[in-house]
Amino acid sequence: MAKEEGEDSVRLTRVIGMIAHTELASTNPGATKDFLEQVFSWKFQNLPSPQGELISYQTPGGAQGSIRKTRPEELPMSLNYVLVRDLGEAERKIKMHGGEIVLPRVDVPDMGGFF
Repeated sequence: MAKEEGEDSVRLTRVIGMIAHTELASTNPGATKDFLEQVFSWKFQNLPSPQGELISYQTPGGAQGSIRKTRPEELPMSLNYVLVRDLGEAERKIKMHGGEIVLPRVDVPDMGGFF
């Protein structure tokens, strides 16, 4: 059942294995933000980053992510990040089960890391 406008949102419980962040690459981040804000009541904040400005969002249910401009030759896409307890252990398990690491580990101060 959909929530009525004005109802308090539920706080998302972060659990190992969940999709913890979704990055949206858009040819027009401002238009994407406006659409999601108007249609789904998502909340936004502009944040500087080394790759350019990111638009951070939080959904009424508490899910978080960001919108960024597509890079040259990149199609619009959605990239999901899965929450793990230990990146080294996750990398080992991914390789053990036939997965491939396509992006070297990146550590983000005060946030954690990803690969």
